[in-house]
Amino acid sequence: MKKLLSFLRMGPGLLLIVALLTGGALQAQNRSSSELPPTRLDQVNPLIDIVLPRLYPIIIMDVSPSLGDATLINRINMVVSLGMMDAAAPYHETAVGMYTRIPRLPENEGTERNINIAMLHAAYQTLLGLLPQRAPVWRDMLSDYGLNPDDESGDPSTPVGIGNLAGKGALAGRLHDGMNQLGNYQDNTGYMPVNSAYVLRDPSRWQPGLRLQGAGVYTVQHFVTPQMANTEPVGAFDPREFRVAPPIASDPEDWGAYKAQADAVLEVSANLSDEQKLKAELFDNKILSLGLSFVHLAREKNWSPADTVRGYFLKTAAAMDGAIVTWQEKARYDAVRPFSAIRHIYGDELVTAWGGPGAGTVEIPASQWRSYLPEADHPEYPSGSTCGCFAQAQAVRRFSGTDDLNWTVAYPAGSSRIEPGVTPAGDLTLRFSTWTDFAQDCGQARVWAGVHFPAAVEASAALCGDFGDLAYENFQTLMDGTAPLRPAARALAVDPWFTAARANEPDPVVVPPSTIPTPETCRAVSDSVYIMAVNSGVECQPLDTSGLGLLAGYLDAVKLSGELTLGVQICFRAGGSLIFFDESSVPPTITQLTTYDVSGMVCGWINRAGTVMLMASTLDKASGFDAVGNAVSPLSECQVIALEHLSFRDAPGGQRHDIIQSGTRLTAIARTAGSFKVDFRGDLGWVSADFVRTEGACG
Repeated sequence: MKKLLSFLRMGPGLLLIVALLTGGALQAQNRSSSELPPTRLDQVNPLIDIVLPRLYPIIIMDVSPSLGDATLINRINMVVSLGMMDAAAPYHETAVGMYTRIPRLPENEGTERNINIAMLHAAYQTLLGLLPQRAPVWRDMLSDYGLNPDDESGDPSTPVGIGNLAGKGALAGRLHDGMNQLGNYQDNTGYMPVNSAYVLRDPSRWQPGLRLQGAGVYTVQHFVTPQMANTEPVGAFDPREFRVAPPIASDPEDWGAYKAQADAVLEVSANLSDEQKLKAELFDNKILSLGLSFVHLAREKNWSPADTVRGYFLKTAAAMDGAIVTWQEKARYDAVRPFSAIRHIYGDELVTAWGGPGAGTVEIPASQWRSYLPEADHPEYPSGSTCGCFAQAQAVRRFSGTDDLNWTVAYPAGSSRIEPGVTPAGDLTLRFSTWTDFAQDCGQARVWAGVHFPAAVEASAALCGDFGDLAYENFQTLMDGTAPLRPAARALAVDPWFTAARANEPDPVVVPPSTIPTPETCRAVSDSVYIMAVNSGVECQPLDTSGLGLLAGYLDAVKLSGELTLGVQICFRAGGSLIFFDESSVPPTITQLTTYDVSGMVCGWINRAGTVMLMASTLDKASGFDAVGNAVSPLSECQVIALEHLSFRDAPGGQRHDIIQSGTRLTAIARTAGSFKVDFRGDLGWVSADFVRTEGACG
């Protein structure tokens, strides 16, 4: 009961809104059949009058108290509406079920009462399987309307039998879809965060938040349902074919971009309006935003009960499919949230921002900065909420044939969930004339909430309308009867990107404790460089930078020689990236060092002689290096002869464009340690140095 009362305070009288939209059915859920007014089943809309008013409070209590866990909420809603939609299919002139093929009934059997009975029994079967601990609620859902929850008939010629078959079919069809329902939706991917809630080891990666649950009681965030990335979509597409560009501004090696996107969030935080705050709260609540916006439209359009279910299935399927790709990319990039980046950049420096509930805009230490809404339990990029809104908006546009929405949500003065009694200062009504407005505000609300950088919103906005189209195209095949009977869903294979990425991950840096005093030459090298040597025979000296004028982004450097077998840790007080110049190889090579943070310094570890350089950003070709950091040396009089068939690539180790026959002689114009850049039939590309013989000045 306390959770239900809390639910009432989560938005502008959310349960009251549901009750108004559903004719008071929500308040009736705990009343016995004898107390209910007589209701004819041909005069109700089962989904929004009966099912959702019972389901939504259970989601609050058992699934997502914040109503922000879109993956769980969407999947439950999708399976329930799928069962109901498939139960209506035998009464339609062409429609078929996704996971069932119940024979079509004569036209005169397709009464609203029969269809509603079938859909209610289908909902009962799916809910019993999805949330069995609430069986009494689901039983009352039927018995309150004169239906028998113990009637397990499978007769495909009766509404009860059709509903039971369709509901069980939908449940079985999605039981093993990759979401790990039988394991209570626990992670089965083995995801482990790089950072802890207490230490930001890698400022580009997600850091679990630390949340105060009560006096002295804290909990640490866990990536919620990372297995969503391996879930079979509802639409007919391969999620691995959808990718978003990397969140390059979340990489602190491009310090300017990293700081700029954090500053953008701080700027928004310092200037939040009441309208922005309430839109942030609205779209964080997935039932109020994604659920009741659709319920409003169904009422406005006066859709039949069956069409209401079809539209609801379509919009939840689109949002779920979008979430699969979003979670795939979240797991792939594992990107840092604003709160971690802001603290990393500014530490205890004062920043101007929202100061907490009722505090307004203040100056506070960055280490105490907080987002307007609590951060979600998953990495930042791309935005899942934005994706759900854009996917739903496009799906419902296709279904309804219009962009019109004309939805309003009224907030009385002081009704904010985050700032009760303070926000809004006066009565305020949010208006969404079109689905376009709805989706755009939904995306921006995540920046206003302080939980996303703008790039995460932009990436999802550009991509996720496609999932509305894909869901609608799949839906159309179900409606016109051309969809094949679908086998039960199965988890997808692990994203091939992860297999490749893990194979290429550098060995973790393990810094042993110093066993001897750091040599004097290393202690005195510079005020901006701190060196810890494990070996006794190490010598350090500042680098002569006179020859580095062409090295773009160079900031500082130190040269180390002598005995380095056990290793040396080099730290620079300025931020940036580290590269290692190895003069012992021919030609000399430059490689990117794996870096880590020690007391606010950027550090690296080497175990052989050479020069460590601090750079403003990562290596690129403009700096005189190839994509992996090898120095590119120009050549003027070099020929290479293929010892066997050679791959002709666009870059060292890059994409193969052609095959060069064994014995072919080529002119080489540049080289790295392992590759030659050659002219092949008038095109420039790269070949491996391991499979050629050289003639002339080839370095």
